[in-house]
Amino acid sequence: MLVRLSLLDDGSLLAELQVKPMWVEQIRSKQLLDENLSTRFKQVESGETSDFGINSEGGLCFHRRIYIRKDDDLRQSILREAHSGLYAMHPGEGETSLPSGLLQPVKIPLWKWERITIDFVGGLPLMPARKDSIWVIMD
Repeated sequence: MLVRLSLLDDGSLLAELQVKPMWVEQIRSKQLLDENLSTRFKQVESGETSDFGINSEGGLCFHRRIYIRKDDDLRQSILREAHSGLYAMHPGEGETSLPSGLLQPVKIPLWKWERITIDFVGGLPLMPARKDSIWVIMD
């Protein structure tokens, strides 16, 4: 995990985290072992195809999306991480969510979009579509 810390003028500390999932390397290694995909890698290198490409991690992509070969264990691992991992974008029933606290004041920027704050407001009464949270983006 890469962390970048910034001390702001108002004395607050901003921490930016970059997380690289382990399954990216798993996908790439399984792609390299697949004999059928070795043909695709060669086509990309020779410029014979525009449908496939190679991303910055060296993985094969189809229309700019990472290509995951048919491997049920790998696919289940990716889905489990995406929905239940510590850094999940779609956490399950909230078991990975931190308890909410008091709102913190935000420094007022001089220009539009100079600073963006993102937060979730949760615990709302269930709507008909079973949504109980709102994603709030402030500029």
